[in-house]
Amino acid sequence: MNIAVGRPDGAEVIELGGGWRDALPEPGEPRRGLRAAATALGVALLLSFGGAAPLPVNLVELARIPVADARATDPVFARDVVLLRGQGRLTAYELSDGSPRWSVELPEKPQLSNIVVAPAVPEIVVVAQADGDGELSVALDLVTGAELWRTRELMVPVGDVVHSMGSVYVADGAPAVHFADLRTGARLWTMPDAVNVAFDDEDDTAWTVSPTGLVTAYDVHDGRVLRTGTVSVPATVDSAFAGGGELVIGYSAAAGPRLARFDGTTLAALPVTAPGGWGGAECGPVFRCALLSDPVGGLEVVDRATGAVVRRLLRGPFLVRGSHLLVFDRDGDRDGDLDGGLGPRPHTVIDLGSGRETDVAGWTVLWEQTPITVLVRPVEDGAVLQVARLGPDGPEILAQLPGRVQRCAFEQRTLLCTHDGNQATLWRLLD
Repeated sequence: MNIAVGRPDGAEVIELGGGWRDALPEPGEPRRGLRAAATALGVALLLSFGGAAPLPVNLVELARIPVADARATDPVFARDVVLLRGQGRLTAYELSDGSPRWSVELPEKPQLSNIVVAPAVPEIVVVAQADGDGELSVALDLVTGAELWRTRELMVPVGDVVHSMGSVYVADGAPAVHFADLRTGARLWTMPDAVNVAFDDEDDTAWTVSPTGLVTAYDVHDGRVLRTGTVSVPATVDSAFAGGGELVIGYSAAAGPRLARFDGTTLAALPVTAPGGWGGAECGPVFRCALLSDPVGGLEVVDRATGAVVRRLLRGPFLVRGSHLLVFDRDGDRDGDLDGGLGPRPHTVIDLGSGRETDVAGWTVLWEQTPITVLVRPVEDGAVLQVARLGPDGPEILAQLPGRVQRCAFEQRTLLCTHDGNQATLWRLLD
């Protein structure tokens, strides 16, 4: 274990582990006893520094795991496990210690892969994948890994049902969408004329919008028609989206793609304040974010309770990540990358609960984490990854991880990083 103190940036950091290039243990072999090792290290440091307080060990390695592809692996956190593909299997690893809970045989590098745990049925994971052997969807018990059902269609959850991913074509050649019970896989009903479809998890509604604007809303459980009507858009409807009680319709105009918003119950038109964009962004329970029209552009952060504008941001673009609003430079400089390799790199984050702004220039916000807690940045030409906690005064460096890291995710005090081609490591953030 290597100790590095007094780096040029003034930070005191610890390099954990002797590198990620050691021979891998058996798949999912946990790295147990590390808290004891960390304690022993602290005692040794205390003695070697003549009684000085030991440096904190903030991350402890739990397990090293083989994965299918370090660059393309997307870990899925579900309750108290993380799901990873590797060695021709899908395996659930315990977040507490990195040990495997269950493992099932599934191709490790499908051409398309979608792994979802629906909030309405958190005890079941639905895996949809497509490759040279065709399409497949499997529902697995999250606790035991037992297979509950499978089908040769690509299915994705909405509420407590699943529906075919995109339109399928029935006997007469018309597009349709099949719906089935998420728990049993039993077919429930089929949506006809399924063009420009949209699904709203919040109110269990499925929509179809014809190219001319004819709207039909269905109950996802039984196909009952909830409402019909016509919306007026300037051109042929290209797409539809639904959420938060609104229906959003996409169409093409001479100046490019455009969106039109409608109330999901009355189908009344709603204002779109920014050309080509949705009128606002979901900014949590305290704030609502409203886009400003060009040429000034920018974003207004509005207090939901009072309607008062609490902050007006004239630079952009902006990105909402659950607990925080991420602010980027409009010119897209090197410290304002909207989609870096490890995640977006904003220059400022705004806590949507407190309104506090924090400068995070040069740091990356991991895509996979709820809420935003951990930041990372490659140093030494990418050979080392610094890991920091988002503190009230800015990033607080926790540790340095050796190895060329490809992807990282953080949930429930567990950091997972893929690296070196086909490896992943789980780390626990200590108190």
